[in-house]
Amino acid sequence: MPHPTRRAFLAASALAATAGFSTAAFATYPDKPIRLVVPYGGGGMGSVFGTLVTEVLNAQLKSAAYVDYKPGANAVIGTDLVAKAPADGYTLLMATTSSIAINPAFLPNARYDPLKDFVPVAIVWTSRNVLFGSAELKSVKDLVALGKKRPLQYGSLGVGTLAHLSSEMLLRATGIEAVHVPFKGQGQIMTEVAAGRLDFAFTDPTGLALAQGGKVNALAVTGKARLGVAASVPTLAESGFPTVGTESWIAILAPAGTPRDVVEKLSNALSAGFSTEAMKAKVAATGSEVAPNMTPAFFDRELRSELVRWKKFQQETRITIEQ
Repeated sequence: MPHPTRRAFLAASALAATAGFSTAAFATYPDKPIRLVVPYGGGGMGSVFGTLVTEVLNAQLKSAAYVDYKPGANAVIGTDLVAKAPADGYTLLMATTSSIAINPAFLPNARYDPLKDFVPVAIVWTSRNVLFGSAELKSVKDLVALGKKRPLQYGSLGVGTLAHLSSEMLLRATGIEAVHVPFKGQGQIMTEVAAGRLDFAFTDPTGLALAQGGKVNALAVTGKARLGVAASVPTLAESGFPTVGTESWIAILAPAGTPRDVVEKLSNALSAGFSTEAMKAKVAATGSEVAPNMTPAFFDRELRSELVRWKKFQQETRITIEQ
């Protein structure tokens, strides 16, 4: 008799657990604290996202949601932890385009399958990266001109991150060369750009505070439109590079097998909580936007589309994440 696979065993266990849930249990969910696993270190967008999501869940569901930081290995450690967590709605994952759509394409031995190990809850925010340059650079044109004179250096949070891949897109589009220097935190990257030891870096919009101090310059933003919090900064398309960079999203996933009623309750709570003008303003202040559609079905379609896109890019570039 063939032995069941680990994934089949987990699926069967989750189904059995779900079968044990009563209608009353669904109605009273949540009746204990909800843990939101953020697979990145404190600081940056992960902290802001975690704080606002738990604030919304606490207000909408009268829960005691809290953030649990589990950084490391390109977000694999925290993501894998949630993949193996009980499918009861009490352990959720902050998922980004990098962690859940890019990692599976670029990691030769990814520990998790985004379609089989998780169930989509909601895309909560959409965001763009900002291309920052050292103080001497005023535009993408200046960056390219400098790259024609000498090899450049750029930073990211590691191979296969959205910032790294956006940088590689820029190098391919311009024909310049640059050495990639990985860092553990975004703050370190911005410090190195400000000091002139890095020539450029893509980071999330939280780096704009440093740019306002004149220590670095925001050269361009990814996506189709300018950022409301940095309206003077052109898009990469406006700068002549429409194929460079991408919009991204930050979302919530639950372990596969989480009851549909619980998933819907979470999705509805997030949608209601982030629909207020006050919450939209908080999100906008980070350079992000509240997602227009927070249904699980929409997230599922977006995730499948992104998985196809990044698998194609990996096949073209042959970039792999080594761990």
